[in-house]
Amino acid sequence: MKRFTIALLLFLTVFSTNIIAADTMIIVVRHAEKSADDVKDPSLSEQGIARANKLASVLNDSNLKAVYTTQYKRTQQTGLPSATQVGLQLDVRPATKENTKTYTSDLLKEIQHKHRGETILIVGHSNTVPEIVKHLCNVDVTPIGENEFDRLYVITLGKKPRLVTVSYKP
Repeated sequence: MKRFTIALLLFLTVFSTNIIAADTMIIVVRHAEKSADDVKDPSLSEQGIARANKLASVLNDSNLKAVYTTQYKRTQQTGLPSATQVGLQLDVRPATKENTKTYTSDLLKEIQHKHRGETILIVGHSNTVPEIVKHLCNVDVTPIGENEFDRLYVITLGKKPRLVTVSYKP
């Protein structure tokens, strides 16, 4: 009986540790405020830079292991402060007309394969962020308005995905 109890305790310890370790946390945000410096690929405005720095501050203790962005300056400039503070390079995944139908699923497959059990930041756009959230946890979120930049989605993957939505201001 003593052996069984020890074996059961050991199994439960290992099993519960694996459940916790297997949880992947994905943080999804829209890029920060953009300037009017370029119609096709604008940089961040001063307010956007302040927001990107605030995001890095908010995520300071999150133990980020990767930061994914699109090829556009505004997503890269939003994610760069968070990546830099933990010594990461940006993982740039171009969003194009050719991959529009599979962009989200391909990106999330890569993250789940490479970063299981880790914390990841994805910086997207007003049209891609709700799609990413829906794909991850099967929850429809309110569309993001043209002048809305403060939503932050935290999705924890596990047996049942969990979603927390918060707002952050510079």
